[in-house]
Amino acid sequence: MPQRASQQQNRTGDRNIAYDPDDFVALVLAARVVPAGQLVVVTADEVGGRRAQFARRVLDSLDRGEVPVIEGIDLGGKRRLLVEPGQEVPAYIRPSAEEREDRHNRLTETLTDIIKAAQSPVRWVGCGPMAELAALLTAAPEYTEQLIVTQMGGWLTDYRDPTRASHNFHICIGSAALALRILPHPILVMSEHTNHPAIRVVEDWPLIAALEADAAPEWARWLATHFRRWIAVKDGSWMHDPLTLSAAMGLPFVRFAEERIRIGDDVRLYRDPFGRPMRVSEEVDYDAFLGWMHQVVTW
Repeated sequence: MPQRASQQQNRTGDRNIAYDPDDFVALVLAARVVPAGQLVVVTADEVGGRRAQFARRVLDSLDRGEVPVIEGIDLGGKRRLLVEPGQEVPAYIRPSAEEREDRHNRLTETLTDIIKAAQSPVRWVGCGPMAELAALLTAAPEYTEQLIVTQMGGWLTDYRDPTRASHNFHICIGSAALALRILPHPILVMSEHTNHPAIRVVEDWPLIAALEADAAPEWARWLATHFRRWIAVKDGSWMHDPLTLSAAMGLPFVRFAEERIRIGDDVRLYRDPFGRPMRVSEEVDYDAFLGWMHQVVTW
C-alpha cells in the first residue's frame, strides 16, 4: 500500500466469503467505493484457500486486480462454503503443527508489513471470525493503536440464540475473546441490528432482479445466481456485512453509543460499569442504508 495522509485511511477487510451472499455484496461495495491503494482483503474461516480464490475472481471481474487478497486461517470446523455447481466441499485435512505455524507467520508478517507501510490509521472491517485479527494483535501488539476495528458481532439485548455468543464470535471463541480484550476501543455493529428483517434479502427483492437484467455485467449475474442458490436452501440473506462496511467507512446509517462491556467466558457481552469501553451500535437508518447499497451495487 502506498503511504497516505492520516485522513486517507487504508482499509483491510476480513470476510468469510463464498457462503452467505452478504459477504459477496460487501466485497462488491468495497471494490466500487474504496479508492485504489486503500483496500486489502483477508479471508476468514478458510476452506483450503477456496475463499481467497473466490474473492480474487470477484475483484478481477470488477477490474480491481490490484487489490491484494490474503488467505486467512482455516479453522478446520464445519465446512461453511457454498460451492460452485459441479464442485464439492473439500475434505478437511488438518495441517501439521509446522504448517500451521508457517501459515500464521506468513499471514502476520504480510499484515504487519501493510500496516507499517501505511504510516496512517488502518481501518479493519471485521465481517467474520476474529482469528486473523487475533493472530495479528498477538504477533505485533505495537500496531494495535494504529488499527481502527469495526467488527460485526455481539449482542446485549436480543439474539436468535440467547444461550451463546453471536455467530462470528461463537465460531472461534478464543480469538474473539483475545482480540476484544487487546483492542483499546473496538467498534461493534451488533447482531441484534444486523439480524433485522429490514435488511433480509428474499427471492422477490428488486436487487436480485436488477442483478439479473440483460445489461448487467458478469459479476452482477454471478451475484444474482449466488443469491438464488442461497435462498433455495435458506430463508434469506441478511446484509450484515454491507451494513458493517458502511459503518467502518463513516457513512451515517449506524448510530453508536459508548458502553462499558464485560466479556463473558464464552464471549457473550454484558453491560458492566467495570467493563471495557466499546462503541456499540444503538440505532440504524435501514431505509437510507438500503438506498445507498442498491445505488452502489446496481451501477
